[in-house]
Parts: sequence; structure tokens; C-alpha cells
Amino acid sequence: MLCYVCDDEINEENESEEHIIINAIGGKLKSKKLICTICNTDFGEDIDSYLAKQLNDFSNMINVKRDRGQAQIIKAKKMSGEEFHLDIGGKPRMPKPIVKQIEKGDQTEISVVARNEKELKQILKGLSKKYKNFDADDLFEKATWNSSYFNEKLQFGNVVGGKESFKAVCKCAINYYVYKNGDISFIKHLIPNIKNNDSVDFVNMHYQKKIYQLDNNETTHIIHIIGNPDEKILYAYIDYFNVHKYLVLLNDNYTGKIMNETYCFNLLTGKEVNKKVNINYSREELLNFIKKNDINYDLVTESFNHFIKLSLTKQDDEHRKDLISSAIEDTLGKYPEGAMITQEMMDKTINKIMTNITPYIINKFTDK
Repeated sequence: MLCYVCDDEINEENESEEHIIINAIGGKLKSKKLICTICNTDFGEDIDSYLAKQLNDFSNMINVKRDRGQAQIIKAKKMSGEEFHLDIGGKPRMPKPIVKQIEKGDQTEISVVARNEKELKQILKGLSKKYKNFDADDLFEKATWNSSYFNEKLQFGNVVGGKESFKAVCKCAINYYVYKNGDISFIKHLIPNIKNNDSVDFVNMHYQKKIYQLDNNETTHIIHIIGNPDEKILYAYIDYFNVHKYLVLLNDNYTGKIMNETYCFNLLTGKEVNKKVNINYSREELLNFIKKNDINYDLVTESFNHFIKLSLTKQDDEHRKDLISSAIEDTLGKYPEGAMITQEMMDKTINKIMTNITPYIINKFTDK
């Protein structure tokens, strides 16, 4: 097998595992028979990173599972303009601790709001170096911890498109085409465009009705490759999170084999699923879609709304599970493994579960 970028033979010494859909957004399909190690380092590293940043908010909201690391925080703002952060799974938190020092005569009144115990200890230790008779350990023991539901609206933006992300989308299409044993000669002309600062006029955003059937409880990545030698066209439809949707013209003088290949991965279940993609454009239709810029923003809004609704449901489900798991850990988790569970132990566990989940129920069903 040859590296489709440099044409060097791929062997055990230079093979490189390439994610066909970037792993930063939950892509699992990968191959060691696409790109050599050097090209994988030099080619696409920047453009893949650019696309990953654009799609980070979606990865964060549903906490995509990837081989290494996690999605980054989302920087948001309250309606007042105050900055807030959304951790993995859309959990809000302050961007930094709050330390207020007010001088009152010969005394200093200090107020500290920290996000966790480790952070509080560090702050108190620092203050103890500045002020005499400041007992950091004693104050830490006296600290009170409060939790409440965040009910304010937060705003954050999402940038879509651009030359670099279009290049990454094209690379994804090429990866899958080669993975499905497509003839490399039909995509070689695209490599310089992706590697250099050339225009990407062969990629466009693509929102059309009834391209596929989407269940209410799924969000997916989709790659669909069509090779039509009669129309002399080779192209791909790429869909991330069922929100960011693209059409890629791979070759407009295609004379290779007939191809109709689809890959669909459900990010919530972590499994590949069968999905029929209803795209089989004529040459004229395809070239028209690639050139035109009249995006149907109603369909864009519909796509975003589907994802947001589903991600909020997922966050809600995971929060309930965390509340119950925490209650069990705080009660039954204190006993050694294999210990006989008594009625008293069960009663304490049930009471703790109700203590944890009651504020959630009140917040969930109280009119705001």
C-alpha cells in the first residue's frame, strides 16, 4: 500500500494510524494503510486542529469519547457580560476563584470563593504567607461548601467554515475514499490544494431536505462517497454531529469504478449504524451545489435545534445518574466489598438518594 500523499510504500517502520474522521470529535474509524508517519505529522495536523476547534463546542456538549484527552471548555457569557465556563458535558463553573480583601481600620476582611478544595487550600496557604496569625488549616476546616443549580442564560458563539476547515473536510473524504479501495490517481490533484495556501472551491456547505432519516435519540458523523463514471464525477457528503454538513467534489473527470459507500457512527452509543443516504446527484446538480452559496438557514437552525435538544437530554440523564451514584458511594461505598447489606444501610442509602435528588426535582419542575 502506498501513502496517498507522498507515494512511499507504507511498511512497519513508517506506518501511521490515521483517523478517517478526526478523533478529537469522536471519530473511531482508522487505518494504518493511508498515510506514512512523516506525512501524518506534516500533512493535515494544522487543518485537523482547526476543524477540531470549530467543532469543540459540540464535542463538549455531549462529552464525546476519544482516544486521548477531552474536549476543551466552552467560554460563555451571562446576559450581563460576565464570563463563565462550561466544562465537559456543558457543566457551568466560574472561570476563576474570587478573592476579596477589604481593609477596615487595622483589620482586613477576606472573602474567598473557590471552585474546589484543592484550589481553596492553595489560596489560603498563599494568604497565610501575607498575613500574620492567619491559620490556613483552621479556616479550611471551617469553610462551608454550597451547591446550587445555575438557571441563568449563557451565550456562546460557534464559527463555521473557512479555508482550513474545508481542507480538513476534504481530507476526511479522501481518507474514506482510499480506505474503501478507491484509485488514488483520482484524488492526487487535491493534495497540493490541501497542503498549500490554495483556494478550496471544491468544498461547500450543503443543507438539503430528506438526505437521510434521523432518529430523535441519535447524533452521528456520516461519510457518503459516490463514484459515477457515467457522469464522470466522484464526490462526498460529510456530516458532523448532523449539524455541520458539506459536499466535496473529489474529481469532475472520474472514469473509475462505480462507488456508493456510506459510513455512519452514532456518537451516543459509540457504534456504527446502517443509514441510507439519499444522495445521487447528476453532474449538473453536483456542480451547481458546489458553486452556489445560498444556504437554507431554516435547515441549519433545524439541525442545531436537534443537537441542542438531544445534548441537553443527555446532560440531564447523566446528572441524575451522578446524583444517585454519589449517594450510593457516600453510604454503601464506606463498607468493605462483600459486606452484608442491612436494612439500616439501605434506609441510609435511600435517604441520601432523596437528599441528593430532591433539589434537582424542585429545580426541574419549578417555573422560572
